[in-house]
Amino acid sequence: MDIKSWLRTVLQNYQDPDRTFRDVDAVLQTYLSLKPKMDTYTSNDGHTQLLLCLHGTIPITYRSIPYNIPVAFWIPKEYPKSSPIPYVKPTANMLIREGRHVDISGMCYHHYRSSWPNDQNHTFLELVAILQQVFALEPPVYTKPTNITTSAGSPQIQESILDRVSPQQRQSMPLNSQSPALSQTSPEMPRWMGESTALYNMNQGLASMSLNNSSPLPKSSSLPTIANYPSLTPPSRSGTADISSNGNVSNYNLQETLYRKVADRLQQHNLSVSGEMDKLLLQNRLLNEGELNIENEYRALSDIKERLRYNNLILETRSKEIDTVIKQVNNTPDVQVDEALCGTTVVANQLYELVGDDNAISDTVYFLAKALNSERIDLATFMKFTRMLSREQFMKRALIKKITQAA
Repeated sequence: MDIKSWLRTVLQNYQDPDRTFRDVDAVLQTYLSLKPKMDTYTSNDGHTQLLLCLHGTIPITYRSIPYNIPVAFWIPKEYPKSSPIPYVKPTANMLIREGRHVDISGMCYHHYRSSWPNDQNHTFLELVAILQQVFALEPPVYTKPTNITTSAGSPQIQESILDRVSPQQRQSMPLNSQSPALSQTSPEMPRWMGESTALYNMNQGLASMSLNNSSPLPKSSSLPTIANYPSLTPPSRSGTADISSNGNVSNYNLQETLYRKVADRLQQHNLSVSGEMDKLLLQNRLLNEGELNIENEYRALSDIKERLRYNNLILETRSKEIDTVIKQVNNTPDVQVDEALCGTTVVANQLYELVGDDNAISDTVYFLAKALNSERIDLATFMKFTRMLSREQFMKRALIKKITQAA
């Protein structure tokens, strides 16, 4: 069974399995490092339920260097009415950096999620893309600090570790009076560096700076003055560490002020970039919706154009047929009325002529009567022609009756 068939099977218990399948499949097609599985999800109130989970990594680019952030997305059964639940899942050598978008448990927060119930246009793919942009600005994990390694001949100790050691322990450390130097590359990070992963590269650069090894250490049990090392680590919490000179105090204050300014600038930059990113995502969504509307309108217009073309073709065909019929009628010779109006047999033609003669005699007698009344003819003439026409009409009517009875 392939992944798509398996997804359709496990999503049958969801409220909207079709929409959930489309959104999850879009994320899997876009982020190939994410894999689906069914696992038990435990909510904050202790309630557990079996949900679909997409786990794996999403790629980010932080300071032009690619990283993979381990994450897990839980899909609630009410999706898309409820938003997916994103978590950062650090590996064994990672720790979660708690920040504005990630809490100590790894759950991710963003106003895109909080506004999810009020906007049905939100999608799972957009949520993953937004978190990818957020993680690129504020990485949610950092590497665990490792133990300090020292050599027998020349112990190398980072200053941030020395600040956490009591004066009695410092005095008991074996120090070479010739030229002991602080470690140039130590994996231990200062406390504030662990809290601000975004400044990890700055810490690496500062850690690469060492003490000036041209001045020998005094043969004294007190810790040598670290005037040339630009450490940003605050002094030990025990309160027993002494700063040996006013120069060290001013350096510490400047370094602390520099750190605060850099942290504030980073926070302001993250807020401004986050706002601009939200605007760009909104504009991108509007453009996508506009593109969809344009495609629908283009399809409707194409359909209308196709129907008009088909109707125009029918009209042209009918017009050609009418022109052909008109040409044939014009080429047909005129038909004589007397020849056209005739019977189909000899008897029918005789009957047709007898009826015509009968009607003609009736009309003639009618006009003779009018002529008599107008004194155009005398009575003798009228009587003469009337008797002649009446005898002829009688014979024709008798023949008509005989033909009709025979038919």
